[in-house]
Amino acid sequence: MRFYIEVTLLPSVDISLYFLWEKVYGQVHLALVEQQDKNRKVAIGVSFPDYDEQKNLLGTKLRLFAGSREELEAQAMEKWLARLLDYVHITSIREVPVGCEYGVFKRLQPKSNNARLARRKAKRAGVSFDEAMASFAKDKEKMSKAPYLWCNSLESKKRYRLLIGRSAMEQAQIGTFSTYGLSSSSTVPIF
Repeated sequence: MRFYIEVTLLPSVDISLYFLWEKVYGQVHLALVEQQDKNRKVAIGVSFPDYDEQKNLLGTKLRLFAGSREELEAQAMEKWLARLLDYVHITSIREVPVGCEYGVFKRLQPKSNNARLARRKAKRAGVSFDEAMASFAKDKEKMSKAPYLWCNSLESKKRYRLLIGRSAMEQAQIGTFSTYGLSSSSTVPIF
């Protein structure tokens, strides 16, 4: 990852930061979907420079990283965020500083809803919901305190929380990213 652009969210009295994140990240996701390969992977990764798990905050900045300037130009982020330009600032393409640390930003999917897990088990194992629920009776539901964004599924029309985790890595790992710009193994520069 040698190049990046930075999107700064500019919340106002009228529009909250959370609402802006939902709209901006929705557009970023759509832009990445347009560039996905046959395996639904992209070459562009994201980072949240102000990420703070203790305060459950993503901050106000989003960085998009790519291996080449051309990949970011093809992204055309200004086009995707055109209707939000009053509420965001987008930098020109910049080179990543030398000597950065690396990390991964990944989607977290904790096993947090026993009823949902029981419905899934009942369907897959061919047992009743009550039998499946009984197998989860002693399991305490796990709630994550990780920062998240609200997203809207275009396929199912449902709204869901996209929980985002961050892990430090000792060295860069080249790879691909999901259409959310996230990966559990491919790194992005942290600075």
